[in-house]
Amino acid sequence: MIELFREVQIPFLAVVLLVAGAAKAFPHGAGRVPVMGRYRGEAFTLTVGVVEVVLGTLLLTTTLLVVRLAGAVFFATAAAVVADLVRRGSEEACGCFGRLGTTPAGRLGVIRASALTAAAVVSAGVPRTGAEILGSAGGRSLALLAVTCVAFLALSPEVVAAVERIRHPVPCELRDVPLDATYAALRPSAAWREHAASLTSAEPTDVWRELCHRYLAYPAEVDGQPVEVVFAVPVDGGSAAVRAGVAWDPGWERQDDDSGPQRIHTPV
Repeated sequence: MIELFREVQIPFLAVVLLVAGAAKAFPHGAGRVPVMGRYRGEAFTLTVGVVEVVLGTLLLTTTLLVVRLAGAVFFATAAAVVADLVRRGSEEACGCFGRLGTTPAGRLGVIRASALTAAAVVSAGVPRTGAEILGSAGGRSLALLAVTCVAFLALSPEVVAAVERIRHPVPCELRDVPLDATYAALRPSAAWREHAASLTSAEPTDVWRELCHRYLAYPAEVDGQPVEVVFAVPVDGGSAAVRAGVAWDPGWERQDDDSGPQRIHTPV
């Protein structure tokens, strides 16, 4: 049973490294900046992500002892960094899983990193690759792997924070939403398709936030007259909920008669 436990740690650690490395490729957006991104820059964060992906891939494909020891050193270093943040009472996040890891570093993170270090050390001498272990895994191996994953999730501050957000959601007017997310909801919307042809610029001239909506004003032209199209995008997403309105130049007012809508110039 002990040998089976040691073997299972290889594919488990490989998956953890691959997921952590892939998560660092995504931008953090607004909000608390992880310690790596703040003090070392995005280039350093991406470099760490590449190292994690390489180590995870090697754990799946090779039995070299130097790779296993490199993994142990990597996790031990992570544990030391998180422990230092906790000791100093820092509000910075470790960013271990990219934008998912935005909560301040805590003791749970130290325990998790220490457990990963121990798993890397005890499995260093396993004579099979992670891929070979997965390929020949039986019921007992899969059950043990599942238990290991559940224990890892229970020790993950990111999961605890996600559960708390579900139990106590942040009101939409206080929610921190990156501008990129607003663009992602705006561009596929029916309101955007309706007015896109009249826009004279692909970039908004003004962007502002009011409670649960973000507003984007674009210059446009309708019937040869300059106007402004304002899109109201809910901060919690959903392209179907996007609305739009046309703001006419103050020097023009709309007048409806039998011949249809017209605009007459009104002196200011």
